[in-house]
Amino acid sequence: MSFENPTAVRIGTTGTFSGITYRVLGRSVLGVVDDGTTYYWNEFNLQSESGDATTLVYEVTERGPEWRLFTMFEPQFPITAADAATKRVGDPLNLDGTDVRVTLLDQSRVYHIEGQGPEGEDVGDRANYFNAEAGNTMIVVSWTGDEVECYHGVTISASLVAKTFDLPLAILSRFSDSNNLTYSGTASSSRSSLWTIAAVGIVLLVLFFAVISPVSSFRRTRPVAATTRVTAPDVHLLVGATGKIDGKNYTIVSDALVELNEVGVIFQRHELHLRDQDGNGALLIRGWKPGENNWCLLTLTDPATPMTPPQAAAVQLGRRIPFSDTPVPVDSLFRSTTLKVNTADVLQNATGKVFYGFSGGTGVTLMLARWEEENINFYEGHTLTADPTSVFSAPLEK
Repeated sequence: MSFENPTAVRIGTTGTFSGITYRVLGRSVLGVVDDGTTYYWNEFNLQSESGDATTLVYEVTERGPEWRLFTMFEPQFPITAADAATKRVGDPLNLDGTDVRVTLLDQSRVYHIEGQGPEGEDVGDRANYFNAEAGNTMIVVSWTGDEVECYHGVTISASLVAKTFDLPLAILSRFSDSNNLTYSGTASSSRSSLWTIAAVGIVLLVLFFAVISPVSSFRRTRPVAATTRVTAPDVHLLVGATGKIDGKNYTIVSDALVELNEVGVIFQRHELHLRDQDGNGALLIRGWKPGENNWCLLTLTDPATPMTPPQAAAVQLGRRIPFSDTPVPVDSLFRSTTLKVNTADVLQNATGKVFYGFSGGTGVTLMLARWEEENINFYEGHTLTADPTSVFSAPLEK
């Protein structure tokens, strides 16, 4: 069995995004045994200039080479090693305010370390772990002796890795070859891959902004579920039309078809930019969640505690953000891409624009945060009780 590096990411390689530079300090090879055969994967130990650590994971699956990122978090409701050892597939779990269920239990081993591995990691180390999930949340709990570590994880694309470390994608793809680390034998296909969260944008939130603790080994997970794709519900409103909502007169400035990449789902919706009689902006959204046909009105606001884009990018699922004295839990992390914009103002055409964000709701209050590298906007609003289409009159002919 060869433990040579199967990728183009090398020790000493650096990558910079949004002003934060990471260096690859080391690479570890880990594995699990399934029915007498061993499955291996690689973990790259990354560290920022400020000393913050994260781990980039590479593996070869039945679908080909894949990249993942795992970050350690402190649970809101801690779990002991004794409690973790009692968990079985299907058992409920709540560590960060989100209910999940255990999906896999296993044990990993460190087979090889090149360069500097994560703090406390040595060749031969073994760790028990289980995976748990529900909706947008994926959690891995690992324990050795009395020490317990909890992780959140996401999947990233090879193109993102190439961009991060300034590697030609063709070279990265050539080195990301399934002839390298894989099963040493024939294993059951039902347990042959790591957990996938298809949310390329979310990885940027975690990899380049999150402030996290040093991490140790990461854990193989369950077979990937297919990403769900949902098209946008129809909108029959014209740019320039005027109407009254919640007692205010609005004009439709633009209609943007937006695609959101969330955990396990890619969906589209229409976001209509409005302007009231005082010149203030608002968002009229058709379809707050994937598959929904509701209408939501949101206006610009500021949270009780202001955030910069890096601070917002470090927000995790389940965190409560104070809005108008009402804490709103974050239930979605996403990357938003503007696919098409219908607007009379050429300067306001944001086709191709990419934002990162999070959103949440209490049942009454809706919250939306979106940012790019240096700018961030927060919106607060609610779901409308009636379809606003009928209240907007067509624009006047010029």
